[in-house]
Amino acid sequence: MENIMNELENLLKDLYKISGLNMSIFDLNQNLLSSYPHKKSKFCNELEKNNNAFQHCIDCDYKAMEHVKKTGELYIYKCHFGLNEAIMPLYSYGSLTGYLMMGQAVIGTYRNYSEIIEKSKEYFQDKEILKKYITEITILNEEQVYAFANICDVCAKYISLTNRIQAKHDHLAQEVKHYIIANYNKQITIEELCSYFFCSRGTLLNHFKSKYNTTIHQYLLDYRLKKATELLINDELNVKEIAYFCGFEDPNYFSKVFKKRYGRSPLEFKNNINQ
Repeated sequence: MENIMNELENLLKDLYKISGLNMSIFDLNQNLLSSYPHKKSKFCNELEKNNNAFQHCIDCDYKAMEHVKKTGELYIYKCHFGLNEAIMPLYSYGSLTGYLMMGQAVIGTYRNYSEIIEKSKEYFQDKEILKKYITEITILNEEQVYAFANICDVCAKYISLTNRIQAKHDHLAQEVKHYIIANYNKQITIEELCSYFFCSRGTLLNHFKSKYNTTIHQYLLDYRLKKATELLINDELNVKEIAYFCGFEDPNYFSKVFKKRYGRSPLEFKNNINQ
């Protein structure tokens, strides 16, 4: 997981180098997962020292996230203080798991600083410091902002496609369950699941056990046995073929766990149904 976050930070760093804009990744609860640069602009940092100003920032980000949650699309907007930002959704196996955010930029020329100064001056005692901090914010024209936001959106889709932001809590457990159901007839290992879902062994096992009150191994075994009973009832396959079809490499092991679960061997179960 640490390697994945390092990869993401390197991506954010490259985006920053070509744009001069802060790049951040947040989870669904507005918790910062990764960013570059690691520090916010002096302007934003100063505003966060004031509770009222900071609340405006939080509310603005929340509204933007809610908008993206509903539309599932890139959203370019102005923050409460007049800075231009963009936000795009991040997914993991179809589930929304976070957001990629781009900001902050001034669209136009230095004349546009006046709007930002007017909206933020009550939070700065020293107006010269305010002007200094604002002039350090990147200036772009509107076409540049939209063009770079589209590039970031492509990066967000790449992050989603490769499931770099792992699903959390219930989402992760549910996706593992769906994976097992779709692939129960293949060989499934914990190591393969960790690699597929980009998570550690402990995260995988703990989240699944917490959600379903059983282990992944036990759930997989139960599901395979359930599918085996369906085939024994409805299919013309023999016991050995059914064992292989349900993901059991050893037919003898299949017969052993089947008898332990149902009190009779697969063949006895099949014959009893036929009779």
